[in-house]
Amino acid sequence: MITLLLFLRTGVAVFSGLLIWVVVTQLVGGNASLPSLLIPVWCAGIGGGVLCTVFSPSQGVSLAAVSGVVMALGWLTLRHWVLQIPLEDDWLIALWPMWFIPAYYVGAYGYLRFLWSQHRR
Repeated sequence: MITLLLFLRTGVAVFSGLLIWVVVTQLVGGNASLPSLLIPVWCAGIGGGVLCTVFSPSQGVSLAAVSGVVMALGWLTLRHWVLQIPLEDDWLIALWPMWFIPAYYVGAYGYLRFLWSQHRR
């Protein structure tokens, strides 16, 4: 039962991050510059990481790390294996999904620090 709950939490965190990514991408614009790629990634990762910690403060950081890896591998698989998009010369732009991992972690850890600071008062 706990394993099913962890899979469901990971799925909700990934899909909420995907929803945030889509909304922020539409707001920022769709050009291929590094800031226009990373702003939606960080917004989605921080939102998804906070959601992971809301689900379970004790498991939030590890759940966020797993969710970030799932998002990064999913996007890299879609871009490079399914759509056959090459790395090209600017590999920072080509590997932008790798930023989901630290973004989810920062979101979860930041919210956990916020909870700790509220608890101390």
